[in-house]
This record gives sequence, C-alpha cells and structure tokens, in this order.
Amino acid sequence: MSLTAAFTNAVLPILAVAVVGYLLALTTDVEVGPLNTAGLYVLVPALAFHSIVTTDLGGGAVVKLSVGVVGYAVLMIAIAWAVGRLTGESGPLLGALMLAAAFPNSGFVGIPLSEFAFGDTGRTTAVLYLTVQNLVVYTLGVYIASRGTSRSAVGAVTEIFRLPLLYAVVAGVVVRALGVAPAPETAVMETIGLVGDASIPVMLLILGIQLAETDVTAVSRSVTPSVLKLVVAPFVGIGLALALGFADPTVAKVFVLESATPAAVIPLALTIEYADTVTHDGISAPEYLSTAIFTTTVASVGVLTVLVAALQAGVLF
Repeated sequence: MSLTAAFTNAVLPILAVAVVGYLLALTTDVEVGPLNTAGLYVLVPALAFHSIVTTDLGGGAVVKLSVGVVGYAVLMIAIAWAVGRLTGESGPLLGALMLAAAFPNSGFVGIPLSEFAFGDTGRTTAVLYLTVQNLVVYTLGVYIASRGTSRSAVGAVTEIFRLPLLYAVVAGVVVRALGVAPAPETAVMETIGLVGDASIPVMLLILGIQLAETDVTAVSRSVTPSVLKLVVAPFVGIGLALALGFADPTVAKVFVLESATPAAVIPLALTIEYADTVTHDGISAPEYLSTAIFTTTVASVGVLTVLVAALQAGVLF
C-alpha cells in the first residue's frame, strides 16, 4: 500500500477526529473528565468484552501477545534508563523518561489505528494489548513513578482492580471458554457492540482535548523521549514480534503498530500523583512527560503512516 493510501485510510481518520477534539477544547469549556470516565468505565469495557467474545484469536496468540507486551515494557524501560543516565537525567525526570518510552498510547491512538488498518483482528489485538499494558502500568509503572518520593505506591497499584476493563476482559474470557456467548446477531451482543464502537470516536476526542490542554513550554527536553518512542520502540517491537513468532501475521503487525504509537497518557496521571512538586533543572516530571506526549503524538503522524504502509504491504510479516 502507498504512503498516501496508508495515511488516508488509517491515519487521517484518527487525526481528523482528534483535531475536532482539539478545536473543541480551544473554543468551549468542555471538560475531559466526564468523557474520560464514560470511556474508561463503560465504552472501553464494552469494546473489550465484545472483541474477546467474537474474536477468532486462539489462546496461544493471547499468551504470546501478553509476553510481548510485558517484554516490550521491560526492554524499553532498560533502554530508557541507560540513555537517561548517559544524558544526565535523574530522579523523577529519569522516571518520566522511562514511562514515556515504555508505555505507548495503545488505547486512544492504538485501538482506532489498528482497527482502521487491520479490521476486526486489529481491534481485538489492540484491546488485548491495552489490557495487559494497563496491568504493567499500574504495577511496574507505579513503582517507577514513585521512586525517589515519599508517597506509597500501594494505593495506586490497587487502582487496576477498580477499573471495569479488567473485569470485562475476565468476563469475556470466561464466557468464551464456557461456550455460552450469545450469538453476534442477538440484541444483547449488538447492544454491547454498539456501545463498544462508540469508544473509538470518544477516545480520539479525548486525545485532542488533552493535547489542547498540554503545556509545551519544555519542548526542548522532549528530544530524548521522542527518539526513543518513535525510532527505537518500533524496532524493539519488530524484534519481539519476530522472536515470538505469531502464527497470525496480522497479530504480529498490530503488535508492532501498537508498540510504535506515541507516549501514553495514563503514566502522566501517575507522575502528577507522586512527583508533581519535585523539580529538576526548573522542570517537574509531569511537565516533562506532558511535553513528551504532545511531541510524540504530533511527530508520530509521519512515522505511523510509513509503518502502516510497510506493514500492510507485507514488508515485515
């Protein structure tokens, strides 16, 4: 597929809706909180349940995908730690660098992008990727965010058990394993599917609103996380996908695509929780991370367009 087709079919729809959210935030007093709550507690869980119950993915693919997500996070954390130490980062800023590099925006960007690029298999794979990543974020990510502070990480780790997404995934797996899932054309499944589909535009609107509210005064400090996220991360994802040997090449492609998405938003909430008042060289960890999120999101348009074209053309898998 050409770069123009990849951009038009996969990247442009995401960009267009995100721009609507961005303009909405600039011209109105819209609050991202209620939208985020609706997405987190209703829309995304419905999407996860419906995707798992109706997917053709086997248990082996799910296990490999889980191993890949955890392995990717660990490798990127190690790489970011080494690069950060070489460039003189320390304390909460080093933690923010590791969070920016290790956790891609597999939800707000990854799920819509994967669906536009690879259809139903892309969406299901992206949902599973996001679920496993959330488990890592609220365990290893919390530990990184709280390093060097006096705050206890126990409370934040338990946050994962408050999120309906985890229970929606478990319910989907159980229903599928027991063979009691309603047929896709029944009213129950169509309703759940309709609610889940609504998560795609809502997530993109939230992304645009969040970008409009981002402080980019420290953009010069975002070079290192941007290089790690947009240059190094895709190659780490490719290496892991090849090493894991996914039976379905589409799953491998989506895994790479998810790994190459820009820095995630959830870790920003963790740095605000634990390191908001700690500054280093005149910048706090939340400011550092928010700038990295903005920069990688904007710069990822070109990177993701090239990557989608390469993946759809079968260059890698």
